[in-house]
Amino acid sequence: MTESSPQTLRTLIQHAAEQLLEVQSADDLDEARLEVELLYGRAADLDRVHVIAAGGHPVDPAAGEAFEQLLIRRLAHEPLAYILGQREFYGFMFEVGPGALVPRPETETLVETALDAIRQHPRHQRLVRVADIGTGSGAIAISVARHSPVAKIFAVDKSTEALQWAGKNRKRLGPIDRVILLTGDMLEPLTEPLDIVLANLPYVPTEEYKVLPDEIRAHEPELAVDGGDDGLDLYRRFAVQLPAHLVDDTYAVLIEIGAGQAPFAEDILLESLGHPENAIVSTHRDLRGIRRIIEVRVGY
Repeated sequence: MTESSPQTLRTLIQHAAEQLLEVQSADDLDEARLEVELLYGRAADLDRVHVIAAGGHPVDPAAGEAFEQLLIRRLAHEPLAYILGQREFYGFMFEVGPGALVPRPETETLVETALDAIRQHPRHQRLVRVADIGTGSGAIAISVARHSPVAKIFAVDKSTEALQWAGKNRKRLGPIDRVILLTGDMLEPLTEPLDIVLANLPYVPTEEYKVLPDEIRAHEPELAVDGGDDGLDLYRRFAVQLPAHLVDDTYAVLIEIGAGQAPFAEDILLESLGHPENAIVSTHRDLRGIRRIIEVRVGY
């Protein structure tokens, strides 16, 4: 009687992906397999390419045991980024974990539009002072600073836990001299007049927040997701503070919003700014075609 052959890595990956697919109630086996390959890579200290290449090999017992523990966490709806301890955003790998919102792909649209606003600002050949309100892990602030050497960025968050992640990312990715971390309520800690203000505040209406997947509600910070009755409560508070912190002549304000919120968010911003006659209002769509960014430029 012969002994059964050891389980191959490919078989383990397939079985784990099917488990994950069942728990997630999704229909994308390829996405589930990708997640599982990343988890095994973390357990075995391999990149995904080498995990795939080793598919026909027997599972290493130590790596297999560590992988099972990681898979249990993912099956319990812990965000993949928290388990891996990192998430790619705008070409950089950011450290993330409990207390900080996981950077979303749609937020890369905010970075793109911010870089355009900086490049086209009349002071772009000198210094452009930018604030990133609700910085979280620092993904927006650091991405903008890395791509714009003329930007001095004040990254603000009321959560000291989130700012710890931003501090780790600033130390690892830089630039330390042009990204200033501040603790406080929105714009209140800022003392310098600003040329450009960016904000990615919570914008999910409370009733929608209550039915979000457990991956979000049970793990990511509620204060970074729940935006009140219509999702715009935080932006109303932001708008009240805004005028006192802008330069007098040429400035831009860019905010990230949810689907269907564009006309209401635009009204909130323009009212707070006093409906300037030379204001130019633009909306920018994310990769899914959703109107994701409201931009108001005044003076340019």
